[in-house]
Amino acid sequence: MDNIYCKYLLNSLSFHQDNVRFCTTLQLGELISKYEEKPKELAQKIINLRNKIKENIKNDVIPAGCKDCIYRLNEYCANDKINKIDLYYWYHCNCGCFYCTYRDETKGEFSDKIKEGNPLIYKTIKELYKYDVIDKQNLIINVGGGELGVLKEFSKLINLFIKNNVNMVYCESSGIRYSKAVENLLKKGKGHITVAVCTGSREVYKQIKKRDKYNQVMKNLNRYLKAASKFKSDIYNCDNVVSKLIILKGFNDKLEEVENWLLESKKCGLTQVELSMEFCWGTKTKSGQKIEDYNYEIFEYVKKRCVELGLKLKPNITSIALMENGFY
Repeated sequence: MDNIYCKYLLNSLSFHQDNVRFCTTLQLGELISKYEEKPKELAQKIINLRNKIKENIKNDVIPAGCKDCIYRLNEYCANDKINKIDLYYWYHCNCGCFYCTYRDETKGEFSDKIKEGNPLIYKTIKELYKYDVIDKQNLIINVGGGELGVLKEFSKLINLFIKNNVNMVYCESSGIRYSKAVENLLKKGKGHITVAVCTGSREVYKQIKKRDKYNQVMKNLNRYLKAASKFKSDIYNCDNVVSKLIILKGFNDKLEEVENWLLESKKCGLTQVELSMEFCWGTKTKSGQKIEDYNYEIFEYVKKRCVELGLKLKPNITSIALMENGFY
């Protein structure tokens, strides 16, 4: 009989600015390293610690950081290879969004300059492929943190994943700098990109993003759509290009502004949109407070209008869970 375990613990790696951990739920997980080793040493450390955790699980020993985790799952272990990797290890961005999770680290600074992130991560993942601990058939990559378009090693990382038959790479991007690496993923049917446009207006975009780049972003979204449509499949792959609106009180929380975003998304050629509460900034500043009524009103409006406009609405799991709970 297979051992019971948590898939977030054994099947995933999460690379952050200061450390790499098992678990991709952004909870405590199990700390692996603070990047003090060389690539081969770090890869071996990851493997050794995974083996130790598997042995502990056989003896019903739960890691200390996991005992109170709200995401901890008890499931049967059908495949214990790594099938999910989060790349959230840099802060540098070309947008100055006031609500950004990393604003404390960036001090609100941003630029279009391409910077190196952490080359150790590319080399470590390459080593892990050599040891055959990554599930090549089912690997999912999540790319977030800073802006992928200004990360020097992003293309090299993507080429490594494509070479090893990655299943899907989910990217969060400002959309300001067009990425040929993302284009390549979309053309192969292995990429998904979400751009938080947050508005259908150039003026509101400038207020939120601190950049006058709305028209450029919409143009790049259209280019990504064309790349996605080249993937030869029975399914029209343009659902893999998504515009997101994050509800920001005093900026885009009026139904007229939301309607404008939906209409501009449709006009651009998008087939799917995403709606989100500002839960990162919200939970940090409003912890324990009641979810405001305008969030529910906007979600209901967008659900209704998406049906009418023939748009698909991508579910935002965290927002839905928070609204069901009723509190930040």
